[in-house]
Amino acid sequence: MLGTFLVVLVGAGTVCASTLSHPSFQPTVPALAEGFALAVALTVSFQVSPGCLNPALTLMQWVFKRIDNLQAGGLILAQSLGAALAGLVLRLTFNPSVYAEMHGGTPHLTAFNPGNQSLQLPQLVSGTAFELFLTCLVALAAFATLFDRRAPRLGGLMVGLAQSAAVLFGYRFTGGSANPARWFGPALWEATVPNTTPPNWLAETVIYVGGPVLGALLAAALYVNLILPPEKRSESLR
Repeated sequence: MLGTFLVVLVGAGTVCASTLSHPSFQPTVPALAEGFALAVALTVSFQVSPGCLNPALTLMQWVFKRIDNLQAGGLILAQSLGAALAGLVLRLTFNPSVYAEMHGGTPHLTAFNPGNQSLQLPQLVSGTAFELFLTCLVALAAFATLFDRRAPRLGGLMVGLAQSAAVLFGYRFTGGSANPARWFGPALWEATVPNTTPPNWLAETVIYVGGPVLGALLAAALYVNLILPPEKRSESLR
């Protein structure tokens, strides 16, 4: 919960804070902030909480039988709670006008296309595919540096760098979430800002939950079946 709180607070908070002095800021700022926060939080928390501070990666581990039902449910609940608390802190911290202008740091498919706020099937499919790809990148980094016993002990550094790359690449398209908690926490409180259009919950859940979950599952299948030799799969994965 605390690790996910930190990642969402720093990631979404940097988006909101950047507009105070740099209204036309570049995504480099939130990308680096979020990646560094994830690297630190993941390094601290992974040994006691293997969910990678990401519900999509937690669900991936449950599907591949690395964690049991109770542990998976507890981790996803804690991650969602941490994200919601981070969103609440940001909602109380920033002026409503600043919060509304930057959508509370919430990733949105239409955030940088104000002339077209509708989500049609093509946009829905492309947004989901984009989040699938970004999460696959982050999940592969997690497998290669956290789960594989052959990997060097680098903590969460590589996963944090992968998250930074995902935000840099995806920021102007989907916001570069690659983590359902990163979307859910700020989105939950964005709807409380007066005179703002509430999120399209159904469509955005498909993009920011469905896309990352499918991307994490794809990464697991690729890593286990293509990178790990069959005879080493059982003993090489933590």
